[in-house]
Amino acid sequence: MPTVVPDEIIRSRRKTLAITVDPFARVIVRAPLHCSEARIFAFLEEKQGWIFKQKEKMKGAGICLPPENLDGYAFLLLGKTHTVRLTDEKNVRYDGEANIVYVPKANARERLVKWLKENAKRIFSDLTARTAARMGTQYKYARVNSARGRWGSCSGENGIHYSFRLLYAPKDVVEYVVVHELAHTKYKNHSQTFWAEVAAYVPDWKVRRAWLKAHGALMEVF
Repeated sequence: MPTVVPDEIIRSRRKTLAITVDPFARVIVRAPLHCSEARIFAFLEEKQGWIFKQKEKMKGAGICLPPENLDGYAFLLLGKTHTVRLTDEKNVRYDGEANIVYVPKANARERLVKWLKENAKRIFSDLTARTAARMGTQYKYARVNSARGRWGSCSGENGIHYSFRLLYAPKDVVEYVVVHELAHTKYKNHSQTFWAEVAAYVPDWKVRRAWLKAHGALMEVF
């Protein structure tokens, strides 16, 4: 019995074995089509020291996928760790002092996602309006979607969309995304002029953008 058991084995026409540990500490093996399981497990055993180090590193990042039973699940909300508690109550209830989100047991995941989207819409809409006034620009609308590929976007008609998952990010990172998308109402590119506009309102935008890149795995949460 191997010490390391892979979470997924992906076979393809590749010629070599490869192991990755994803942001959720899952061990993924990529193997040639006809590679035997014996060879795969021998390779896992050979690399188990590296695998355990990577798993601990990813676990230390504090990002994990929600389990089937959400009770006790911890996730980020505006950059702060919050805990889900399942209850017999009828509605979702938020305790901002204890950082606990109380969610009805029935259809818990759906109820929590609905609550997250509602709050994302309220928070992002308000912040976009206030920031647009400060930047002296206009936009067509600000909406929330379930995009996983990007945190925010601005259409050619200046319609702004945010993934509700941006709600996981710290407030200053959310502010950066809002400024970034509003800057696109003036410049439909990523030219030096565009970045100068962003820097005028978020001087440390590179630091805030780095947070988004480092926490891209949050796009998979809910």
